[in-house]
Order: sequence, then structure tokens, then C-alpha cells
Amino acid sequence: MTAAWTFRPRAWAVIGTAFGVAVTVWLGSWQLRRGHAREALDAQYAAARQAEPIELDHDTATRPNAQAIAARATGRYLGRQLLLDNQVNAQLPGYQVLTPLELADGALVLVNRGWVPQNPDRRVLPPAPVPEGVVNVRGLWRDLPQPALRLETANCSGSGWPRVVEYPTTADLACLFPGQSVAPGMLLLAPEAEHGFVRNWSQADARFPPSRHYGYAAQWFAFGATLLVIFFKLNLKRRP
Repeated sequence: MTAAWTFRPRAWAVIGTAFGVAVTVWLGSWQLRRGHAREALDAQYAAARQAEPIELDHDTATRPNAQAIAARATGRYLGRQLLLDNQVNAQLPGYQVLTPLELADGALVLVNRGWVPQNPDRRVLPPAPVPEGVVNVRGLWRDLPQPALRLETANCSGSGWPRVVEYPTTADLACLFPGQSVAPGMLLLAPEAEHGFVRNWSQADARFPPSRHYGYAAQWFAFGATLLVIFFKLNLKRRP
């Protein structure tokens, strides 16, 4: 005689499980996309290093450029530096030094000269000396970086230089450098170039290589599968 089974979950259990599984699947898929994007970024940077660099001027620097390309520029660094906040290297907090370079045609190009450690007292900003005279720089030209979540910031407030900022937009740059044409992008200074700091552009965030994103994705999918197993186990009962 075969045993009979019943499956009569309550409405709240169905809704809760469906919501939980949907969230874990969404988070797992998001981590997969992040992993694919990181792989594509690393491949893009590697290919750009092998390409012939373009010369940055007002016209080339103001064109939209979603992908990093090899570039070079000649100009004079200005002392009005920006410090990109909340940047981590080797698990240490710090800043990326963004120094405006004034080209011969008057346009400004932000040069990311690399990472510097944060002072234990955040009120004391780290030294980042600016070279004098005409300099030739080269590296990877790309659009301004975007945070995963943009919060309301006051990048244009405050006084004095350097200025601590949180992922400035083109509007922020226009406000910070009034009366000057600022290119809507950033030159990542080549690791072997002079007058820079810690630079590792192969991975914008070495804490999260593609494999780590894929590992997180697997965990989220496993959580979703576990929710389903628990749901069926609690609601599938042998009929007496």
C-alpha cells in the first residue's frame, strides 16, 4: 500500500519563499554580470596597452568614450588637485590623486596619478606634490568612473586645495574649475610613468577579481535552492 502525501503550503509561505528566491536569483545574476564586466575591463585594459596612443586635445578628449583607450598628452599640471575618497589598496583606505593637466589649447584633462594612503587623522590630507613645468603623460583614457550607488554629495562645497571628492560628475568638474573647458573623462597614468603613486589599472578594484564575483553568485544561487528545499520539506507531509 503506497503512502499518500499532501502539499498545502500557506499563502504567506508561498509569498515569502517566492520573494526570497527572486531576491537571491537577482543577486546571483547581478554578481555574474559584475564578474563578466570585470573580465571585459581587464581584457580591454590589456588590449589598450598594446595599441598606438592617441594625442589628447580638446576635440579628442571631449568625445564620449565608454572603453579605455591608449592616450598621451602634453601640458602643465595645475595645483588644484582632487582626492577621490574611499579608495582601498591592500586593504588600506586612501585616495586616488586626480591632478588637472592644462593642454596647449586650454582644455583641462584630469590625470589619475594613482593611490595614496589616508592619514589616521582624516583632517590631515596626504602629501601629493605636483610636478612643475611641461610634462608628457601617457596612460589609458576613459570616461569618468561611476560608483555602484551614487549618493548625494557636495563635491563643489568647501575651500582650499586639494579637495576631497566622491566620484565627480562632469557638472561637478565644471563647478570646481569654472571658466575652463574640462574634458569629461580621466587619464589613468601608466604604471611606469613618472610623477605617480600606486597604480594597478589591470583591476580597478583588486579586492574583487572576477572569480570572487562568480563565487558570490554561486552562494546566492545556493541560498535560493536551499529556500526551495526547506519550503518543500516543511509543506510536503505524509497523510496519516
